[in-house]
Amino acid sequence: MIRYVEFLIAVAIVAVIFVLVGAILPSHRYVTQSVDTSRPLPVVFDLMSGFGRFKDWSPAHLGDPRATFNLSGPDLGVGAQVDYASTKGLVGNGTWRITDIDPGKKISIMVDNNDYGSNKRVVFTFERIGLQKQVVRITQEYYVDYGWNLFGRYAGLYVSRSVGDPMKASLNSLNNLINTIPKFDYTNLAVTPKVVKTPAENLLVAPTKAKRDNAELQSAMTTQEKWLQQVMDKNGLEAAGPLRVITDDFGADVYAFELAVPVRKKGSKDAADAPPPQLDVKIDNATGTNPVKYEQTTAGTAVTTTYSGHMAQLSVIREQIKAWAVVHSVALGDHPYEIYNKGIATSFSPDGDFISYWPIKPAGSK
Repeated sequence: MIRYVEFLIAVAIVAVIFVLVGAILPSHRYVTQSVDTSRPLPVVFDLMSGFGRFKDWSPAHLGDPRATFNLSGPDLGVGAQVDYASTKGLVGNGTWRITDIDPGKKISIMVDNNDYGSNKRVVFTFERIGLQKQVVRITQEYYVDYGWNLFGRYAGLYVSRSVGDPMKASLNSLNNLINTIPKFDYTNLAVTPKVVKTPAENLLVAPTKAKRDNAELQSAMTTQEKWLQQVMDKNGLEAAGPLRVITDDFGADVYAFELAVPVRKKGSKDAADAPPPQLDVKIDNATGTNPVKYEQTTAGTAVTTTYSGHMAQLSVIREQIKAWAVVHSVALGDHPYEIYNKGIATSFSPDGDFISYWPIKPAGSK
């Protein structure tokens, strides 16, 4: 009986100590980690303003690569939400929802999960640093309130490890993702890139290459245009749209490309929402110098934007489209192209007018 009483007294003493120590432990905790990147701030902020790439860097994915993610609400901005679920107990289920945005400066996120505490929130802040302010510091802060939950207060003793370590690892993964983005700011484009459907077309294509010199490029395009026109005339065809330039290889010194034009029989009209009939195109190449070939493209999707100015800037436009595609998780295919709305000569002046397209990989392709 005496030992039983001694046991109860010992338990009571431990309980009292537990309560007294818990009462003086902090009722809230704060953890912070940072990472630096050389990518443009507007692009980084756009990436973080939604959860389209969340699964590629989130602590839930790092803790369980098989975790599932479900997006809801708007794609970007306040109200964007991601719910994740995992069968691993240390990851569990949870929700992140954007509650406030200060453009270019701060993103506040509500966090709901099975960890101890309430009013859990993550705040990302963005700061330009360095002598020329070209480096962006991304700081992630985590806040949690435990109130009078003594178990939570004790759990807070280890929050720098239980939350801080996954936070650090996820920021490193985020930085790896950011490093795959080309260093081009697509947010300053006159027209924000978007995904559109592209129709099936009959094309006449004349491949060539030239040095990356404006005069030589213009001469090569003009020569190929004459070949295209010759084939159209001999086959009773007409242009069904403006000339386009398809990029095969934009090298440091040489630009390999295809000058192309969509065609149809003279006087015919393209049927709406229907692929054009295949054409019987005869190409006379007895001398072996005619570069023109005929091909029929299939319908697909592409990322597109517009640009007005000299064609020499088009390589930058393509890089901006690539950056946008990485941020928005769009898998680009091969051979981007530009529609030369005002023809070749005008395109080599500040008055050029273009529509840029970059085809998207078909679903299931490697």
